[in-house]
Amino acid sequence: MTKKFNIQVPKEHYFGKYDDVTRFISYFYQIDIVRKLKPNNVLEIGIGNKATTNYLKQNGIKIDTCDFDKELEPDYIADIRDLPFEDKSYDTVLACEILEHIPWKEVDKALSELHRISKKYVVISTPYSSAGFELLFKFPLIGRFLKRPFLNLFFSIPYFFMGIKFSGEHYWEMGRKNYPKRKIRSAFGKYFKIIKEVRPILNHYHHFFILEKK
Repeated sequence: MTKKFNIQVPKEHYFGKYDDVTRFISYFYQIDIVRKLKPNNVLEIGIGNKATTNYLKQNGIKIDTCDFDKELEPDYIADIRDLPFEDKSYDTVLACEILEHIPWKEVDKALSELHRISKKYVVISTPYSSAGFELLFKFPLIGRFLKRPFLNLFFSIPYFFMGIKFSGEHYWEMGRKNYPKRKIRSAFGKYFKIIKEVRPILNHYHHFFILEKK
């Protein structure tokens, strides 16, 4: 029997106007984080237009794809809450902007599955709803003096006073009422050690967690 999935986002969504400059910033962080982990193999869950997968593959990283939308042509059609892989199948599992598409009460099941199939690392990004202010400064010789390509000043205030109502895609978002960052950290901490959190420049809406399996 073929399992029917509730496709929240049609294939056409991932092409055309979907890819703006902030989206490519997010792709860079996905790629850069995975490369630095130096995995032998990777599983990407939730593949969108395969921009991340294609780049990693072209740079010699063995990567499989998984999504429950067959129209996106993933290697495996499956739900993150019920993955068809053996225990410890992948060095690194990448799941970006996925968990918010399932009810919070089912997130634990998804994390359990990510923990089961990963050998060592899981990389997750989630939406972080906040009002942010950011400035970038770049000037001659900044790399020599600061050991970085630019100076970034940033602060944000989460929308802790605003709830979220399911409108067909996101059930929850970090930073919203009832979903503070500490709650998400606690959920991840049940299965993983949080090695690092990363806030992309010019795209603070995507918040990355680099996790190591306990």
